[in-house]
Amino acid sequence: MKVVHVSPYPMSRPGGVQSNVRDLCAWLESAGHGARVVSPEPPGTEAGPGALHLGRAREVVIHGTGFEFSFASPAALRRAARELRDWGADILHLHTPWTPMMPWQLWRRMGLPTVATFHATLPETDSPGLEDRYIARAARRYHAKLDALIVPSAAPQAQWARLGLDPLPEILPPTIDLSDWRAGDTGGARRPGPFRVAYLGRFEARKGVDVLIEAWNRRPESLRDAELVLAGRGDLPAPLPEGARLVPSPDRAEAIRLIADADVSVAPAGYGESFGLVLIEAMAAGTVPVAAANAGYATVMTGEGAALTFPPGDADALAARLAGLAGDPARLARLTDWARGHAMEFDVSRVGPRYLEVYDRVLSARS
Repeated sequence: MKVVHVSPYPMSRPGGVQSNVRDLCAWLESAGHGARVVSPEPPGTEAGPGALHLGRAREVVIHGTGFEFSFASPAALRRAARELRDWGADILHLHTPWTPMMPWQLWRRMGLPTVATFHATLPETDSPGLEDRYIARAARRYHAKLDALIVPSAAPQAQWARLGLDPLPEILPPTIDLSDWRAGDTGGARRPGPFRVAYLGRFEARKGVDVLIEAWNRRPESLRDAELVLAGRGDLPAPLPEGARLVPSPDRAEAIRLIADADVSVAPAGYGESFGLVLIEAMAAGTVPVAAANAGYATVMTGEGAALTFPPGDADALAARLAGLAGDPARLARLTDWARGHAMEFDVSRVGPRYLEVYDRVLSARS
């Protein structure tokens, strides 16, 4: 089987969708299948093996998060479609395809059996704006036209239920190759130095970095000697607090090291999360995650993890969670062991075969 994954975001930029695409493609090839990735990229970006750059992307912000608006010229589309057909493409897998426009353009031109994963969970609103009405209209169109729809958890699935669509998209967790994160795990060896808290992600409104900074400024005396590491890209929403250091745009190896060296990883996003890749990665690295109890993160923070969540936007509750873990090393060690085992439930070695079942089903239905 030969699968073409279409990312609306540049693969050269870090992100959860890009990680999911990259890890699923690598697993498919290790299982004896073909996989290629189509994505819009900045001029001059070098194409890796199997990559096909199509269109240009421009970043815009909606609902507090950044994404790319991409477009491919008719001539570029013809060349890409010809190359993929010559390669022997069997099936398209679109990722977040309501992000315009290149994925739509390629989907319409190729005419292949198509699967789509809708990664995002959008905030609920009583007065939907133009973009919300557009997404609702696009959802109905994709529901009618695509061969299979996937969402990563019950959180985004509920959006489709509110539109009255039946059947609902099936739930499949994102694919995550945890081998690098597990390799970063110190195995319980305590890093010398103060209690360390880390954040890894974009510094944008939706991610709740302002809540973490506020919690750090309000932290109790027991955490006054602790250290906060803020790693990511963008502009901080508030001044860097005392006891914190900034790591701009770390590469993958540095990001893994930062999380593995921390005692706790914080994910304070208040909304817009469909799953919790950052939580699973931290767990695999042997670091306990503390997370806002948004609908997506709640699907990951089950069992013992439920006690590690806090109400979205509640800086005092976040500070209390951190202080509680810092003051109870035995509990922290027990939760670290739980986290390592829980993470493996989401490794690509377990989830990848389920995607293959979807592809087989779609191809069989079309034959």
